[in-house]
Amino acid sequence: MHQAQFYRYIMSCFCLFFVLNSYALDVTFVNPGYSDSRSQDNSTGNFWYKVAKLMHNAADDLDINLNVKYANRNHILMKDLIREAIKEKPDYLILVDEKSVSGDFLTKVNTQNIPIFFLLNPPSPNKLTVLKKHGLNIIGSISPDNQNVGRMLAQDLFEEHVSHSDDPAHMLALLGDYSTPASIERTKGLMDYLSRSQVNLIAKDVANWSENESYIKTIAFLHLAPEINIIWCANDAIAFGVKRALKKLNKESQVKVGGINWDSTPKTLQPLNVSYGGHVLLGAYALITLYDHSKNSSVWPIPHHTYSIFTRLSNHNKPLISQINKADLAEIDFKKFSRMSHNWQEFTVENLLKELKK
Repeated sequence: MHQAQFYRYIMSCFCLFFVLNSYALDVTFVNPGYSDSRSQDNSTGNFWYKVAKLMHNAADDLDINLNVKYANRNHILMKDLIREAIKEKPDYLILVDEKSVSGDFLTKVNTQNIPIFFLLNPPSPNKLTVLKKHGLNIIGSISPDNQNVGRMLAQDLFEEHVSHSDDPAHMLALLGDYSTPASIERTKGLMDYLSRSQVNLIAKDVANWSENESYIKTIAFLHLAPEINIIWCANDAIAFGVKRALKKLNKESQVKVGGINWDSTPKTLQPLNVSYGGHVLLGAYALITLYDHSKNSSVWPIPHHTYSIFTRLSNHNKPLISQINKADLAEIDFKKFSRMSHNWQEFTVENLLKELKK
């Protein structure tokens, strides 16, 4: 090959690289949580931090340019970040409608027809209708089966109690909040189970997803009702506040405690009796869904989808959960879960665990 031909060949390769790179998807995610897992201001746990880190693992495999903007649990900042993201005109914008902040705000701004996808906390069906009437390009959403996990957590806690005690079951329920869809649905599942069980609900109150708030409220409720022997918690951060309060009152072994998130137990506390999780993975799954949609939106449209992902923590799935709590699933090839893959696999906790063990 002559020098001039070789030069043209090298330049064509570079041009091809840059053309292909320019077609990489640009996805922006406005994350309601904190960018620093060690933030002193964060009493709600590292759930959203881990969601974003696992999304980066998936983005690397799918050649997606992922830009995460952290609102640090500040809803005023969240609105500013949404406005900023719209100006940047990504291919897709991922939002979380926590406490209806995003949904309400979107009716007041020009979203420039950017495809919007809701993660974990979508607007209500009525709100989605309103948003679409305002001309927003909402292409879909994914949320976990929150109602079912609320029910399963209550049932498992009751079974844990009766397997260790003959005393009547007296429950305290500490909810996430009054307005977030995840909290509302988990509470529905709890109340559905209680309506047909032998559990006596002593009280239910919100703890705002907070370890500190649940610590204070647990001490107060146990002084008022020392017969409480089951505490249902909307997430693990709340449950860890409960465990800290029980330790202070020297009642850790007398009360069954369960939560949702699969968070690592603080070293100073005994493990939770029950912990469900898996929804932390749905950010990664959202990127896979958007990747497939970008390849062929007519073949792979995006529905508003409730995904059965919640799984109870066990010795079997601990290897996967351990890596999730390290915010690192780089060993998993997320492209295998894309419909574009020749050896496509369903996105499940079990299949992710198998991929991790390879």
